[in-house]
Formats: sequence, C-alpha cells, structure tokens
Amino acid sequence: MDKQTLHAYEQNAPLRCERYRLILPTEILQHALTLFHHGKETADIGCGSGRDVHWLNTRSFPTVGYDASPTMRTEARQAYPTIDVRTAVLPHLSEIPDCTYYNVLSIATIMHLTQNDIPTALHHLARILHTNGRLLLSYRSSSEYNEREADGRLFTALSTTTCTAMLEAAGFCINTTSEQHDPYRERIRWFIFLATRQ
Repeated sequence: MDKQTLHAYEQNAPLRCERYRLILPTEILQHALTLFHHGKETADIGCGSGRDVHWLNTRSFPTVGYDASPTMRTEARQAYPTIDVRTAVLPHLSEIPDCTYYNVLSIATIMHLTQNDIPTALHHLARILHTNGRLLLSYRSSSEYNEREADGRLFTALSTTTCTAMLEAAGFCINTTSEQHDPYRERIRWFIFLATRQ
C-alpha cells in the first residue's frame, strides 16, 4: 500500500468511515449476488469502514474483511461489532494463505498502489482464491489532474485495457467489464471487473 495514502486514511478514519457508511455502491455490489459462489468463504480486501463486509454477511456470503489501516479496522469493528476484520497489506497479502477463499471483493483499493505494484497485487488476489474462485474488482479515476490528490492519496491511472491484460496475466478469465460515472462527483469514473480464477 502506498504510504502517503495509508497515512491519509489513518489521519481521517472516523470522518471517512462515517461518510462511506452513508454511501452504498449498490450497483457494484449487486454483481456479487450473481457472480459470487453463494454461501462460500469470501474476503473483502481493503474493507475500510466494514460496510461491504456487513452487506455481504447479511446476504449469506460469510465474509472476512482485510485492511492495512489499524484505525480503519477499529472503526469497522465499532460500527459492525459482529464482523471479522483482520490485517492484510497489498500487494503481497502475505497474511492470507493460498486458496483460502471462493470469492474476493476489492472495491476502491488497487488504485492506491503504484503502477509497478498492481500486477503483483492481482497475482496475490488470484493466489488467495480457489480455482474457479470469483473476483469483483473496482477502481476509480482521480478527482485531480494528477494521480496524487490534495490529501496525499494516490489514484494510479489504469486503463481498462491494461487492467484486463494484467488480470489475464495473473490467471483470471474476464467475465464482464463496465464503467460508470460517480453519482456524487462529476469528474470521477468507476471501472468494474468481474473475473474468474483459472
């Protein structure tokens, strides 16, 4: 994880988590209902506020949340006392054994990695999945004219073509890709990938 980005989340965790819990990315999460293996072990990589861990658990996907930020993990546990939140850091996810999960969710996380670290991260997202495991991945563009926003967070620019190639190199078959505009911020676009580990 990019150090400046992690610092930005640590500094403003309570405010960020409060805001994130009020905004549910329903259109993205709905893909999990049709793509994911129902009732199977699921990981949320970069779980932040814990919002999506809670959402998946209430829909019969037994989910563990992972985040690099201690303060974000604390906020998640306080907001949702019944969820399981643990430490794991991209790109290597060394805290998670191979073939642990059937489903992996990673929303708004890989964009905080450097261009060089993204292929490694995708490889390890594949590694923690069983064969035929499912990945729901999303990332967004920066709201600034460069990749480093004013608060220090990194939003690495990544085209859908490049991301597709990286996912395939990591051992994924792409099921679908889509793009949508952020409903709250005019300049921001979201990119969504649904993929299966081969």
